Amino acid sequence: MIDRSKDLQRMRQIMRKIMTALTLLLLVAGVTMADTIYLRDGSSVQGKFIGYQDGYFQFETVSGREMRYPTREVSRLVMDNKTEDDNVPYRRFPERDRDDSQSSSSSPRWEAAPALSVRLQDQWIRSQVQVRAGQRVRVTASGTVLLEGRYSANPDGLPNSRKAALPMPNQNDGALIAVIGRDEDAPPILIGREREFVADRTGLLYFTVNHWETRNAGGAFSVIVSVDRSTGNWKRGTQRREKVVTIPGNRTWVDTGIDLDEDVTLDISAEGQITFRRNQLVGPDGDINLNSKDVRYPVNNSGVGALIAKIRYSNGAESAPRFIGARNVKRIGSSEYGRLFLGINDDAVGDNTGTYTVTVRW
Repeated sequence: MIDRSKDLQRMRQIMRKIMTALTLLLLVAGVTMADTIYLRDGSSVQGKFIGYQDGYFQFETVSGREMRYPTREVSRLVMDNKTEDDNVPYRRFPERDRDDSQSSSSSPRWEAAPALSVRLQDQWIRSQVQVRAGQRVRVTASGTVLLEGRYSANPDGLPNSRKAALPMPNQNDGALIAVIGRDEDAPPILIGREREFVADRTGLLYFTVNHWETRNAGGAFSVIVSVDRSTGNWKRGTQRREKVVTIPGNRTWVDTGIDLDEDVTLDISAEGQITFRRNQLVGPDGDINLNSKDVRYPVNNSGVGALIAKIRYSNGAESAPRFIGARNVKRIGSSEYGRLFLGINDDAVGDNTGTYTVTVRW
C-alpha cells in the first residue's frame, strides 16, 4: 500500500504559501487603492469610507476593522478614484447632471469635508468649503426640515410646489439650494438630495432651504460636500486679488467682505492715522508705550491703536486677534479659511477719530 501522507503534507504546505502570497497581494492592493481619512491629531488611516451617520465618519481599515470617527476629530477625507460599480457613498451621478466641459483630464482626487447642518434661517449658511472656478463639486444631503410648522420636506423639496417668492421660484419649495460666494450676481444652484456640478466661479459655498418664511421652522439637512482637487482652472500665485478697505478708528471690528481661500498667503498693508484718548496720534503700528497694565486690549502685547485682524469661521467661532500693523504677510492654513475682519487694538474705541486705509492682497 502506497503511503501518501508525505505527499499530502507537502501539498498542504504549498497551498499555505500560495494563500499567504495572495493575502499579501490583496492587502497591498487595498492600500494602493484606499481612501484616506486624516485626523486632527496629525495621524491618518487608510481603508474604505463607508458613510456618515449621526455625527460619525464610518470607515473600514485595510485590515478589515470597522471604525467610527466623530466629526470633531476629522480634518479631511480623501477618496481614491472609484469605478462605477464600486459600492461607495459618492457614486457617479447621471450624465445629465454633470458638466465636464471644464474638467481636468487628470485622475479625479476627491476630498470630502465634514458634514454641515443646514437649517432654515434668515441667512445663508456658510460652509468651510472653498471651491475654485472649473472645479468639480459633489454634494449629498439627507434629513428633513419642517416648513412653517406644518410641512415636512426632504432635500428634494415638496413635489410640484413652486412659488414666486422663493429664492429659486422655479424649483420645489423646501429643496436644498446653494450659491458660490455672496456676490449679488452669483446664481443659486439646485442641489436636492445629490448633485455634481462644475463651479463657475471661485468662492465659499453657502447653503439654504428654498423657502421664504423662516418662522416655526425646524429640523435640518445634513450636507456633505466633496471637491475634486485635480480640477479647477487656477495656478497658485497667478490669480492674486486685491481689495482696499477703510477702517475707522471708532470701530472695534470691520467685516472686510473677504472670504479667504485655504492655504493662501495674505498680504496686508495699511496707512493713515487715528487719534484716541487725549488726542494722541498713532499710525497702523500703534504705540506700545501707551499700553496700560490695568487695561485688557484685544492684542495685549501690541501697540495701542494698531491695526489687528481675526478670522471668523463658518461655525461662528473666531480666531485669536493678530497684530497686523503697517505691513504684515501671513500664511493662512488649510483649517483657517473664513471671513476676514480688521479692527483697532483699543479697549474703548467710541471716542477715536481718523481712519486707516488698508490694502489686502490674497
